[in-house]
Amino acid sequence: MIARPNLRPGWFRRTAVIPALTIGLLAASSATVLAAVRPAGSAAARTAAAPALLGAGQVGSRLAVPWKKVGPGWELVQYSASTAAEPSKAGPHTLYLVDPEGGRYKLYSWAAKKIAPGLLAWSGDKTRALLGISSNELEQITLASGKTSIISLPASAQAIGYTRPDGTSLLAATVTGPYVKVARYTQQGVLERQLAKVRSNGAAVVESPDGTELVIATSAGLELVSNAGHVIRSLPVHGPAFGCYPNRYWNSGTVLAVCTPSSARPRLWLVPLSGRAPSALTPPRTSGPDLGDIGGWKLGGGLYLQALGGCGAVFIARQHANGSISVVNVPGAPADDNHIISALGSRLLVQAETGCIGSNSLLWFNPATHAEQWLIRTPHTVQGVQAVIPYYSRENPNY
Repeated sequence: MIARPNLRPGWFRRTAVIPALTIGLLAASSATVLAAVRPAGSAAARTAAAPALLGAGQVGSRLAVPWKKVGPGWELVQYSASTAAEPSKAGPHTLYLVDPEGGRYKLYSWAAKKIAPGLLAWSGDKTRALLGISSNELEQITLASGKTSIISLPASAQAIGYTRPDGTSLLAATVTGPYVKVARYTQQGVLERQLAKVRSNGAAVVESPDGTELVIATSAGLELVSNAGHVIRSLPVHGPAFGCYPNRYWNSGTVLAVCTPSSARPRLWLVPLSGRAPSALTPPRTSGPDLGDIGGWKLGGGLYLQALGGCGAVFIARQHANGSISVVNVPGAPADDNHIISALGSRLLVQAETGCIGSNSLLWFNPATHAEQWLIRTPHTVQGVQAVIPYYSRENPNY
């Protein structure tokens, strides 16, 4: 999990109601017919009776979700039907669960006249979503039923997200002067334990996949903190004139960090949790289209970066052996404002600007072959995909 300054409105914070249960019923009817013409105990009959995923572009209700199949390749998506060119003209918001084929299951919706809270997190046990109403007031949705509850944290606390691995508690940070306090709260907003108090210019936290440790940004670098509430060790970083923040766990013994030197162009470092010296993943950027790197993924032997472009845009780049980069264009997203959400196998999950400024779609993209699988194609005039939380993976940089 990470709380850090937004790169653009709606990107990290954190990112149309068509009931179609008929699709699920038709699938069930087909399964019944197949079961009738095969032996009841056969493997074919058992396979036919299993709930099928919705196909690309199909929409169903929460009753059609095959919860046991939800895992890698699934995403929670907040979608706005508001007009992209006129965001003040509110449209309905919908919370979808999107399957690997691009089928959408409508879990919850907010009327056009109501300002919808922003999607923050998805619990590791898959059952709940956390949305921000204000910095300290949250809405929690039980996904299978649509039941909601309000969680109020102390007035100065800012929610970060659920704890790992199952989301039984909440993480929040409180900024007081030059200090940041990171604490764990119950789902009723009651303080469980203060985990750390550090001197820092902002709240940036990532949690280990098993939930036993956290890496927290400080004014001097990074600290590894136990979930029991004590500092394990300070982690050295390399010359962060404007600070470092943890991006995600690169592997079990290393965290990926973004550090901004005096050149003000951020670069990526691999920081060992053992306390050994960090190693640079990307070189300093002094010219060209890459104004700094804020995320990295190794896919199929290549290193792909989330790079900063001009005017607040971001793009995908591939780094070569000599440290230079080449821009990786997404053929179906000519706006070239492409935000990497996560990675799975050889593909990147991309939130792409595909229409007017602020109109965003969602797709899986293979940067080596340029193959695309569109999950949500947003009309050019509609805001569309506002927030995306993939099923938990260590490849996900903001969960």
